[in-house]
Amino acid sequence: MDAILHWNQVALDAVRSDFTPGNKDEKPEQGGPTRTSRALAIIHLAMYDAHAGLNGIPTYLNYSAAELPPAVNAGATASAVSAAACMTLLALYARQRTATLAAHEAFLSGLIARDPEIEQGLVWGRLVAARMLAERTADGSDVSDAYSPSTAPGRHRVDPVNPEQGFLGVQWGKVKPFAINNLTNRIAARPPNPLNSPGYATDYVEVLEKGRAQGSTRTPKETTIGIFWAYDGASGIGVPPRLFNQFARAAALDKSRNETQNARLFAMINAAMADAGIYAWYEKFLYNLWRPVVGIREADAFWGPSGGGDGNGGTTGDPFWVPLGSPPTNQPAKAAFTPNFPAHPSGHATFGTAAFRVVERELGLTEADKIRFVSDELDGKAVGSTGVRPRYERSMSINAAIQENLDSRVFLGVHWRQDSVEGERIGNEIAQLVSAHFPSRA
Repeated sequence: MDAILHWNQVALDAVRSDFTPGNKDEKPEQGGPTRTSRALAIIHLAMYDAHAGLNGIPTYLNYSAAELPPAVNAGATASAVSAAACMTLLALYARQRTATLAAHEAFLSGLIARDPEIEQGLVWGRLVAARMLAERTADGSDVSDAYSPSTAPGRHRVDPVNPEQGFLGVQWGKVKPFAINNLTNRIAARPPNPLNSPGYATDYVEVLEKGRAQGSTRTPKETTIGIFWAYDGASGIGVPPRLFNQFARAAALDKSRNETQNARLFAMINAAMADAGIYAWYEKFLYNLWRPVVGIREADAFWGPSGGGDGNGGTTGDPFWVPLGSPPTNQPAKAAFTPNFPAHPSGHATFGTAAFRVVERELGLTEADKIRFVSDELDGKAVGSTGVRPRYERSMSINAAIQENLDSRVFLGVHWRQDSVEGERIGNEIAQLVSAHFPSRA
């Protein structure tokens, strides 16, 4: 039994349950892709240290010689990983306490009888979890999302189709990074194209036509790509960090990785995505760019709160434009929507590129290597607006996966092309830094 893959699945199930509340008014404990990426990083880094500390491998956090246990057997390592995962999950997903404890006991029951070394592994795993949680105390994640949107052209405002959505991650760019010190100073910010530029007009025309709900030029394949990569917090689905972990699992299983390799792989992936989320949200609220549903409706003068329009002769406004939108999968009564944070850069592109490039480097993948993957959005069980969606399996290279993930946001009509381009750039830089320095911080 691979303890890392086992608890990775338990963690991904916890994310799905977090976005599938028993009470319709119950909000996720780790809401949005930002908090979910932070939670998954804490869990997987704790599992990594629990494994590494018992196998003479450099750890992410520093431990004293007295804290590090002597080398022990495989059962002790597995019990340490289980304890570290269990304790961090309990802290982050308190409402799922019963299920988490049951998973821990079931896992331990599959190990050899409780010999002293397994007990020693449990003690070590709990110590690691406590240290990891303490490391993230007061890390800037406990902040308010209070925000007063600007009425100026080009600035982010709520989705007019979902005016009660509020704002998410306003201060998230100030959260303490996981893998890269001085994150916002290490990566140069690149602003979006000015509203009156030819580049903005090009992006505008593309999403105007490809991203609209009705009468678009989007092909059936492009619609499929949009839905396949969605994961926009829908019930039973969750958010992008869960999707990209699932893709990484498929790649790791295909390559028959061992437990030590998987401990490193999933710690790196989730640390990279956590930092990707921090940096993406830093730029999002730095530039505060409007989403297509606002930009297209207010492109012409006299429309919108300022009436200023976008000042671009290459755009033609449509005050009634509606995007295909992020699909409210398994919630047929809910309307499709645009995510509740600024457009630039794309979080999907940043998370996905960071994760996939780490996978590529760690597994030594080439363009010839194809990953077979089924998205929960199209698994033969998920329910969309037209009923149960059919199951659709994809086989793709890392480059193809990155490109489809980028394209998907345009096809849904929730991003401009430049948002995905910037997200890809950031994700590439983060992956390169994490791959070069882990388990040390870059």
